Amino acid sequence: MLIDAHLTQVFIATSQNHYIWRAHLVLIAMLIAVKQLPKHYMITVALIIGSLFDLYYLGILGIYAVVFPVTIWLMYLIYGILFENDFNLFFGMIIFVTFFELFIVGLQLMFNLIRIDLIYFVTQLLAPTLLLNIGLYLLSIYPLKKIFWKK
Repeated sequence: MLIDAHLTQVFIATSQNHYIWRAHLVLIAMLIAVKQLPKHYMITVALIIGSLFDLYYLGILGIYAVVFPVTIWLMYLIYGILFENDFNLFFGMIIFVTFFELFIVGLQLMFNLIRIDLIYFVTQLLAPTLLLNIGLYLLSIYPLKKIFWKK
């Protein structure tokens, strides 16, 4: 979680606050862990991590505490397709990061916590976030597989 926050801040500072880069290493690690760990355990862990994210990022308990467990539940919903091969896993990561960002922004808009334009969201937040997380996925997939997957 702290690595996510620091990477996010480094990339935002590097782009001179023009783009919002959000690292989602925790989400990528959870995606890999879903293959080996039980559903009940992962959803509970997602709720706890989501609550910590809420306290760290927003100071309001609820948004990440809902988004993380729902995302993990969706991972289990398409479990069979997701883990067929590395290609599906890669595109699954892109879909889940996109869903995660859309759900977060949607909830924040619903509760009037932010105001954001669709074009700004796609070009300044979603695109940089997806690019960063594709790179992080490619760098971390094999170490995470070694940690979480049993042969």
